Amino acid sequence: MSGWSILFWLIVSFLLMYPLKRWITAHVQGVAFLLTGNPRVAMWLFWVLFLPGTLLHELSHWLTAFLLGVKTGRFSLWPQMKKGGELQMGSVQVELSDPFRHSLIGLAPLIFGTLAVLLIGQGLLNLGRLGTAFNSGDVEQIIEAVARLLLVPDVWLWLYLIFAISNAMLPSASDRESWRTVLIYLGLTLGLALGLGLNPTMPPELQNFGLTLMAYLLSAFVITIVIDIFFILLIAGTETVFTWMLGRQVQYNR
Repeated sequence: MSGWSILFWLIVSFLLMYPLKRWITAHVQGVAFLLTGNPRVAMWLFWVLFLPGTLLHELSHWLTAFLLGVKTGRFSLWPQMKKGGELQMGSVQVELSDPFRHSLIGLAPLIFGTLAVLLIGQGLLNLGRLGTAFNSGDVEQIIEAVARLLLVPDVWLWLYLIFAISNAMLPSASDRESWRTVLIYLGLTLGLALGLGLNPTMPPELQNFGLTLMAYLLSAFVITIVIDIFFILLIAGTETVFTWMLGRQVQYNR
């Protein structure tokens, strides 16, 4: 796969994770509300379900700020309902700094979350073998790969952790605040270099490193999407059953 092809699918998969996350966020709370009839209890059940991911998300902010020499304040894992109905799962107060360090701090959950997904998905569950089986189209090979996956000790725990971590690793609106400034700076720098007749070239070693990094990111995003789709089917089925059993339905804002 060429570099441009990897970049294209990397962008597509990254953008696809956002609507999947929104659906999961809404419908997990919807199932909890069906069961309890209490929106506050539903919020707490949602918070408990995604606590491992929230913990990693906020620790990523804190650790990156510490390593970059940016002061941090209050660290919270307490859920709060913000204006507009958005649920804030946790927070870390970070001192205002330059846009570049602020961007890195905002990007930290995605980096740490990706590493965790790769460690579990490729290192512990060997999901790459399952992907190869699906690509082959051989039914026997697919069945064998799934059977091997289900034999992994604590497989459901690891699948759950990928689900919880991947749905908490995407940068929030506050995490993305300084990205625009950094992108503008980078764009101006590149434009100035091209305007001055400079032809920036990347050493082959750096190109290979960049391609390898993008390939790993793409692998983590694909694992996230596949696991999300599996849990979406599970959540949708559960919601359908409870809707039928309890005789009530949750209306979602589109």
